Amino acid sequence: MSTETLLRGSVLTVTRRFAAGIDITEGALRFAVVSKRLHANRPVCVERLEEVLLEPGVVIGGDFIDQPAITAALREAFSRLPARGALRSLRCAMALLASATLTTRAPLARLTQSSQMAISALSGRDPRGLLGPAVLAEVERVAGIERGALAVDWSIQAGANGETEVLIAATGRQFVESRVETAAAANIMLSAIDGEPCAALQALRYSARMEIDPHDRFVACWVETAGLHAWVIGPDGVENEVRYPAPEYSSATEALTDLVGDDPDVRWIYIGGDIELLGRAGVSTPMLAALFGCPVMPFECAPFCNGAQRVDQRLAHSPLFAVAMGLALREVMP
Repeated sequence: MSTETLLRGSVLTVTRRFAAGIDITEGALRFAVVSKRLHANRPVCVERLEEVLLEPGVVIGGDFIDQPAITAALREAFSRLPARGALRSLRCAMALLASATLTTRAPLARLTQSSQMAISALSGRDPRGLLGPAVLAEVERVAGIERGALAVDWSIQAGANGETEVLIAATGRQFVESRVETAAAANIMLSAIDGEPCAALQALRYSARMEIDPHDRFVACWVETAGLHAWVIGPDGVENEVRYPAPEYSSATEALTDLVGDDPDVRWIYIGGDIELLGRAGVSTPMLAALFGCPVMPFECAPFCNGAQRVDQRLAHSPLFAVAMGLALREVMP
């Protein structure tokens, strides 16, 4: 390899941040690599998209049944990257099945059990050290599972009503450990593990922000084998969310109608994931367009495939890469 090529790789690593998102489903491993210029307000570049099919039974319901087969798929996907250069210096995030993740919110005041421990009082101190035991007790109560069997993450956020809340996410420790171990066997060090819905929403919101007016209200949908996840996004962020199937809804259209509520003024609908599954729920994209009176746009990575690497066009237009891209985005965005 020439000195010029080596220098180019070094400069790229310094001026761009690279990351990969790994989405492992029951049918396939999907892998997205994105890059982002440092200190520049420019869109990300999708540098690479890869897909490796998995045999039936390798992954079941989020459980890695055949870890060696998944490790082999990871090695195959990474082997397709250039042998040298910036694409080998990657932060990698992996997805976690939605049904394996529990999320809940709790008022900060209730967890601290003291008005003297308001969010202002936490400034300059270690909130995790102060709140950790209370958070573990709360998630143990909600999940009904002993805290030692759970992997828990949480953050302090301002609630919609002005009350400070603690957002808690938890999953079975075995789900996290199997992903870390499988990746490590393929010589991959994971920097994060995130739930599939959160990752998909990240990709859908980013794509919408690049393509439509930031003040436009829109619906983001992600379809998986277990059902439909949908959010209403306004200028200030997520306004509402629903999941179907759910006991309170008799159909997917009823869930989506309830989602937008009394103010159905949405300008766009973005859909990612396995869109063909919508038909099984009695919903089609033309039906959604008629119901909400706005265009329905499938998610695709194609608008961002302007990096230095050549991307398979079939994969670039596939809505199945929403989770993989969302995972990669979380590692390059500030």
